[in-house]
Amino acid sequence: MWQKLSVVFKLKSPLHIGYTPFKGSVVSPTRYYVLGKNFWGAITKRITEFLKNNSQSDSSQKCNYKNNGREVMENFKFSNFYLYDGKTVYTPYYTDVGLKYGSIPQTEFEHMFIGSRISTAINGKSQTAEDETLHEIEFINNKFRDEKGNIKDVKIAGYIWIRDSAKICEHPVQLDTNSITINNFNIIQELILGGESKYGFGHVEIDAVGNNIPLEINSSEQGEQVRVEIENNKPLLQHLKYSGEIQFEGDIELLTGRVYYDPESENNNASKDFNNAPGKNISKVKPFLTPGTRVTGEREYEAELNYDGTLINIKKRRTG
Repeated sequence: MWQKLSVVFKLKSPLHIGYTPFKGSVVSPTRYYVLGKNFWGAITKRITEFLKNNSQSDSSQKCNYKNNGREVMENFKFSNFYLYDGKTVYTPYYTDVGLKYGSIPQTEFEHMFIGSRISTAINGKSQTAEDETLHEIEFINNKFRDEKGNIKDVKIAGYIWIRDSAKICEHPVQLDTNSITINNFNIIQELILGGESKYGFGHVEIDAVGNNIPLEINSSEQGEQVRVEIENNKPLLQHLKYSGEIQFEGDIELLTGRVYYDPESENNNASKDFNNAPGKNISKVKPFLTPGTRVTGEREYEAELNYDGTLINIKKRRTG
């Protein structure tokens, strides 16, 4: 059994969620939402650092990133988190006139929420830019102007599922008001999400837990799995594992990334090496239908929600 919590975070700094470069003028584009996998990594890091600094027992040796990451994977599931202005959650969807976020065109969304920063390395002798070092980083701003011109905080909204009787490194996970705690430490109070943290990017803090948010994910929390209903002709909110039998309108993306280790490979004993160097390993490449894509046709489906927010093991949904 699982408990489902709506969670809202406030951005304290700009946010960069790594994405495959595709724009000619932007070397490092950002996604316009946060993947569930980013939350898995951030919460694993926060738990591990807390336990390492506050444990006096020999078991602290077992409470490392790798073991804790696997236990977070087994006891937590994360949806994608989307930009939220307090009224609208800006989820993507493909239309006949192009991609929209919420009810606005992509260009208007980008004007409201997206910025970029250009940097370059300076040659110490000539005091000029080094060749081939010009670098542009796209990011989600932590502030925006509302329709009245007032400056407001950008927030992100989504869901976290926690297994009943969840434990991390033998420490029970507790649910309290506006918190998820281990040993009275709120593991979601503050997180560092995404990349470019050397620029101060990615700092978010908790804003609300358990409140109603305008983001609906039809899910069933019975048993060992969380199952999500895939509604025909409605935009997907998660990446859905591609299957040739599915009719759809939208786009396909190959999901992969540079990681410390691939937890799914570790779980399947496909990889036994753990390297502490960031980005040393690359996760398996898999095709997924992107958020905003619509499943069409007469068949109705449901799928299992994975720890990282992807939808896998798709099945035809029983009706009637």
